[in-house]
Amino acid sequence: MIKPAKLSIEELLKSFQVDPTKGLTEEEVLKRRSIHGLNQIQPAKARSAWSIFIAQFKNLIVGLLVVAALVSFFFEDYYEMIAILAVILINAVIGFILESQANRSMHALKALEQPTSKVIREGKVIQIPFQELVPGDLLSVEAGDLIGADARILKTNALEVNESALTGESLPTIKQTAAIPEDVSIGDQSNMIFRGTSVTRGNGLAVVVFIGKETQIGNVSSMIEEAQEEELPLNKKLNKFSKTLIWLSFAIMIPFVGIGLLQSKEPYLLIETAIALVVAAIPEGLPIVATIALASGMLRLSKKKVLVSKLAAVETLGSTNIILTDKTGTLTENHLKVLETLPELSKLNQSENLLTTLVLCNNAELNDQNTDVGDPVEIALLKWAEEIEPNSIQEIRSVWTKTDELPFESETRIMTTFHQKGKELRVSLKGSTTEVLKKCKFFEDEGAIKNLNETGIQYWLEQTDLLSAKGLKVLAAAFQVLEESSPTKETQFILAGLVGLQDPPRHDVLDSITEFKNAGIRVVMVTGDHPETSKAIAKAIGLMDQHDQHVIQGKDLLFDSEKAAEILDTSVFSRVSPEQKLRLVAFYQSQNMVVAMTGDGVNDAPALKKADIGIAMGLRGTEVAKEAADMILQNDSFTSITDAIKQGRIIFNNIRNFVIFLLSCNLSEILVVSSAAFLNWGSPLLPLQILFLNIVTDVFPALALGMGQGTKKDVLQEPRTINEPILTKAYWRSLIVYSLTITLSILGVYAYASFQLGLNEIQTNNVAFFTLAFAQLFHPFNLIKRGAPIFQNSIVRNPHLWASIIFCSLLLLGASLISPINQLLELSFPEKEMWNLIFIGSLLPIPLIHFFKFLKLIN
Repeated sequence: MIKPAKLSIEELLKSFQVDPTKGLTEEEVLKRRSIHGLNQIQPAKARSAWSIFIAQFKNLIVGLLVVAALVSFFFEDYYEMIAILAVILINAVIGFILESQANRSMHALKALEQPTSKVIREGKVIQIPFQELVPGDLLSVEAGDLIGADARILKTNALEVNESALTGESLPTIKQTAAIPEDVSIGDQSNMIFRGTSVTRGNGLAVVVFIGKETQIGNVSSMIEEAQEEELPLNKKLNKFSKTLIWLSFAIMIPFVGIGLLQSKEPYLLIETAIALVVAAIPEGLPIVATIALASGMLRLSKKKVLVSKLAAVETLGSTNIILTDKTGTLTENHLKVLETLPELSKLNQSENLLTTLVLCNNAELNDQNTDVGDPVEIALLKWAEEIEPNSIQEIRSVWTKTDELPFESETRIMTTFHQKGKELRVSLKGSTTEVLKKCKFFEDEGAIKNLNETGIQYWLEQTDLLSAKGLKVLAAAFQVLEESSPTKETQFILAGLVGLQDPPRHDVLDSITEFKNAGIRVVMVTGDHPETSKAIAKAIGLMDQHDQHVIQGKDLLFDSEKAAEILDTSVFSRVSPEQKLRLVAFYQSQNMVVAMTGDGVNDAPALKKADIGIAMGLRGTEVAKEAADMILQNDSFTSITDAIKQGRIIFNNIRNFVIFLLSCNLSEILVVSSAAFLNWGSPLLPLQILFLNIVTDVFPALALGMGQGTKKDVLQEPRTINEPILTKAYWRSLIVYSLTITLSILGVYAYASFQLGLNEIQTNNVAFFTLAFAQLFHPFNLIKRGAPIFQNSIVRNPHLWASIIFCSLLLLGASLISPINQLLELSFPEKEMWNLIFIGSLLPIPLIHFFKFLKLIN
């Protein structure tokens, strides 16, 4: 592929066959368009409502429920079938509504098709839409223009371009026309302008060299399409969990039916009980509870100005153990600010010349409501002047009238302005310290004008180096005041001082970095900016030690086995291209890390999509970045990620709690039914009663557990490993103990009602049903962790849980009193003697389980 940056202007014009004064003819434009097509980037296809709805059914637990519904249909248990299908549909509708609200239907790159460009064709300047540009067009650009294609510069007049969307560098890039013989990064191609960037100053003429997908932004778009989106860890865990449930169902059903046949039991009863066991093995409420738990986390985050596009992405944040973050605007404020001056601020009251020079040698204008106009550096200088001396800009400019200007040139690296006051002429200049010093014979020291000798020049150069080492952009300012008729004395300026500017760190980032470190989460800066600037910001926010100098630049970034350890030990990567960001994300993922990536520019989009969690900035983020991300920070606050990660960890703990709750309830149902069957004690639970428990009385307490608020300690937990299952061995052990304790309590009550009290089959069934139902309602209190305060824990303080217990108690009573529900479930309202048994049996597991916890047998 042709590399225009390496070509001389003559070679460029010859290669693209274009007249530098007249441009292309209409005939040539049509010919080239037939070859290259329109200058547009293919927008991403929006997810249709149908695809979002179908996606809600793509998990194994829903598949298990469908199988259960088919089995019920086969055996003509239509009520069970309808109830199971209702559960599936409710889950799908909830997920569909929430994801539809978050889905962006229009691809962000379409926004880039709207602006127009000025081109020279057949000797005339005309304005055309971006999409009509062709290679070889003469593109005329000036301050305020959005650039519509990649182009090689022919002429420049103080041309500066903001390329932060592509490179991440906050300072505008100064453009020039000379060929660049070596391969350099985008940020160093000073003779090129790129689509999607904007002109901040000056004007120029350039030849369009690449359009559409061949542009740098087009390459980024291709990488977004090619980037494989990682399956969310929670989905992986739930699918793995579902496979376990499949085997559990078969492990229970097959031996049960086999033993029953050997005992010559009636096949119909065996099949009916087997269905009950299968129904009990599958937690029908799990998809609904998981969906609503994630949704509640999504809603809580939205109140903190964090928008999440995918439900499961909320939990993934809790697993995150490394955050790759852009610098400009994410860790910094995204606007330049004067941080240091020489002379120091305290001495400025003795000399107004530094302030006056920087106000006069300045074309920017400050307006209300953040509508400042001009170069970002000059805007920062004016804001500094207003901060030091309010109303100084108006006062100085009202006295001095501008008569002429020599704009900043890349060759001279100096800007000069001429102002008149009466018969006085003031010449002001600012620019590179080295170039300004060449024009100075004097310097100002606390109001006194002194000669500038070699020692003085060396002093000012050393001060410049010291400021630059802090990551500051350094400007020198000088002036001279002459009589109106006197000629300018080129080498007799008076040095007024130095200013150091920087895009400063956000004030709250340091605390966030500290919190992440305490929580075991690494933060890595990945930026297109200069190494020294990146290093200075990293040290200011605590990302690097003050003595650490190690930064890997993009040109030195190699992804081989020998460099892996170095990459893992590095906290700052500078001058990194979009492709390298993408490869960095993949590298960390290959190290079994859950990667969160933050960014706002076009250059961040592929990595945002590839990361486990892509986090885009809402205020200043490009639409391309937002489209690729899973999460958007509406307030652009890095600290919001702390809230999001805390919420993610809380949600995972909630998911773990309600999974333990649901499975221990379901396992107790299995053990009750199977134990009674093996003992030939009849049917303590009927299939429809089990389904009622699973989708009504189990779901609401589980839902309440899923909406728990967590504690302040949640964010300080170490990140979970990517392979950690929802239930570890310790949690499975606790779950089994919970289930056995509840089961023994139910069977004891059932046996006492049958053999001691002599209750009939329906009454004993009802005693077992209500005892199990209330034992499950009280079961959340068994989940309080060992050593936690009795009343000051997330379960007891959960108002949703208390509401669910009251609500489900009323449902149970209603189910026993209201026809035809009581007829379908074969329930009747228990007598007083039966209620005594029910409450004893349902409350007994609580003291027993906490006694086991006191003995440290379970967590």
